Amino acid sequence: MFDLAILGLLRRRPRHGYELKARLLELGFARVSFGSLYPALRRLEKRGYIEAMRQTGRRKAYRLTDIGELEFARILDSADDDEDLRFNMRLAFFEYLEPAARLRSLKQRRNHLVGRLRTAQRAMESTTSQGPLDHYTAALLQHNIGTTESDIAWLDQLIAYARTEQATQVPRTLIGGKQ
Repeated sequence: MFDLAILGLLRRRPRHGYELKARLLELGFARVSFGSLYPALRRLEKRGYIEAMRQTGRRKAYRLTDIGELEFARILDSADDDEDLRFNMRLAFFEYLEPAARLRSLKQRRNHLVGRLRTAQRAMESTTSQGPLDHYTAALLQHNIGTTESDIAWLDQLIAYARTEQATQVPRTLIGGKQ
């Protein structure tokens, strides 16, 4: 996931380590240290996914290579969205996915959350059938159900938008005059 975020940020434009760290924090990485960022940059550079640009001043900027762009696309289009942070990270770079891939990913995430909601509802029913719950346990179970329902409603809006986007997409064969 860290690789996805770094490659995605460099997909937009070249950046130096300090700026990458700031953007990673904005994307939801709670703790990003230079001690974790720079080894990741060296590893990505060693694999050929990024390259250092000419150094201006004390800061070294990095940019995405063609191989890095392919790796970014591969990671971005992966379907493993069970983890909340991983899905949110991928969503931050959905602009680089084809509309059909966006829609597929959103539907998969929704299905995952529907399963999570059913599990949370069963937990609430099971726990309450055993007797009265303490206030904090009941609040936690209710919170889990409420946030999952809210996330499903949010995804329903994104899915509706993605369907509209996909329906209005110009077929690739018409782009450039080829049919």
